[in-house]
Amino acid sequence: MAGLVRQVVRKETLELFRDGRLGVVLGLSLLLVTAALMFGWRDASRTARERDAAQAASREHWEGQGEKNPHVATHYGMWVFKPASALSALDPGVSPNLGAALKVEAHRQNLAVASSAEDSIGIQRFGALTAASVLQLLGPLVVAALGFALWSSERERGTLRLLRSSGVSMSLLLRGKALGLALAVALTLVPAIVGAIAVVTSLDVDASARSSGLRLAALALGYGLYFALFMGLALTASARAAESRSALLMLVGFWGVTALVVPRLSAEVGALVVPLPSQDGFAADVAASLEKGLPDEPPREERVEAITRTLMAEQGFSDADFLMDDALLQGIELRAEAAWEDEVFEWHVTRLMDAMSRQERVSQWLGALSPTLAIRSLSAALAGTDFDHHRDFTAKAEVYRRALVDRLNQDFAKNAGAAGWDYKAGRELWETAPRFEYELPPASWALTRQWPALACLVAWALLAAALAVRGAHRQKVFA
Repeated sequence: MAGLVRQVVRKETLELFRDGRLGVVLGLSLLLVTAALMFGWRDASRTARERDAAQAASREHWEGQGEKNPHVATHYGMWVFKPASALSALDPGVSPNLGAALKVEAHRQNLAVASSAEDSIGIQRFGALTAASVLQLLGPLVVAALGFALWSSERERGTLRLLRSSGVSMSLLLRGKALGLALAVALTLVPAIVGAIAVVTSLDVDASARSSGLRLAALALGYGLYFALFMGLALTASARAAESRSALLMLVGFWGVTALVVPRLSAEVGALVVPLPSQDGFAADVAASLEKGLPDEPPREERVEAITRTLMAEQGFSDADFLMDDALLQGIELRAEAAWEDEVFEWHVTRLMDAMSRQERVSQWLGALSPTLAIRSLSAALAGTDFDHHRDFTAKAEVYRRALVDRLNQDFAKNAGAAGWDYKAGRELWETAPRFEYELPPASWALTRQWPALACLVAWALLAAALAVRGAHRQKVFA
């Protein structure tokens, strides 16, 4: 039996070579993948250089700001930048549409700005040529081109009837044809795998380099599952269609709906189901809360007073503010005001981020209607370029901002003394501020947040396999 399966695999592979399909597909895929990897490597390396230079310049500006009151320095602030992941060369995800720079300063939690999409021309915003887009959009067409006639051509030539009359089982034929198609598809993927490894190795530029290999391996498995399900669909269409061209039309039609129409609709559905506030509306809501207080919470004055009393108790001056040094009291009041503002911004920003995350989850669950949507979500997550990773970056930048502001306000409270607001610090204090370092979470962190997309992808693969088996056994053995 094993020998017969090998013969079927060899026969299918040779036919693909002889009729020229495999050679054409291999050449086109090599050209497209090479171009996509070159563009991705260029963009990722340029982005890494620019952000490293910007971060170094921001740090130098911070340390060289001159002598001033520490609280004034918190208003001066500092810019931090999201590092470019090496895997962004393969799949930039939604990163071009999200900010890469964030200013940390007193009294406000800023959102990231300076997205690369803002500086791109219209055709670039329409869709860049990336390794991910080639695999997600053109990969299914490659499978369709190689597999649409696996069964139908046998019926049209009459060879399937001869095979069945000789006692060859449909299960054995299905196994051989599936393996032959898998081998042909694998040949087209080898350049992509080798090129991806080379690009990621050369762009090991971020602090998450340790996990790049694991993330790349998970990406390969995800795309392997994606291609496998389309192979199952190709076998199904070829078995059920009356003619080879009908099978090809079925596969192309399925691709058009699931790869082009549904992803576009998913964005509209997400925006409709989970609407986001406008930028002006968000700013107005934050300003109102800063002035009056948060919804269903004590008014601003009461909350600031409560925080002040808590901080005074920590200093051992509970209900004894008249015994405190003026500068120390002013420092505590500054810290209380900052803590109140942090509460307001955290409440509003968390609600905004939660809404954006719910939009992403809508898209993930719509992967039940489109395997392309499922692999798109999974791919961006493993590349570290989805919204969850962006949110993680902004959250860690906020932790850094609060620590920096509190550090400077504490210095003012402890060292100002009689000088009060005339007290000034210099470079020695600015240099004590730790540098902001962001590291991508592990691959397991990304996968746990992508379980809806992963579940949809696995379900599609199982469904395609079941349909392929059913189609093989129920097809007619004559044209």
